Amino acid sequence: MTSENKLVMSFDPQTIEHLGVKMYSYIPNALAEIIANSYDADADKVQINLIQESEKKEIEIIDNGNGMTFDEINNEYLRIGRNRRDNGQTVTKK
Repeated sequence: MTSENKLVMSFDPQTIEHLGVKMYSYIPNALAEIIANSYDADADKVQINLIQESEKKEIEIIDNGNGMTFDEINNEYLRIGRNRRDNGQTVTKK
């Protein structure tokens, strides 16, 4: 295969902005999205820990929802523009 036959995936940098990067530039919005993700994973408990050790600051989120496998992360979550509703995935049984 010659280099002229290779497919190259590219995207306009504004794509990331359209996908919501501005939405997550504020901590309250990011936390609300993470909590919504926990709910989507059937969690009924979400714990948020604010950790400050000297100059180091962290936010730790722990939930009891269903996690994802490597393949689910790789094939579904990391696919830009994927609409889970188009694939028949809407809500969980719970």
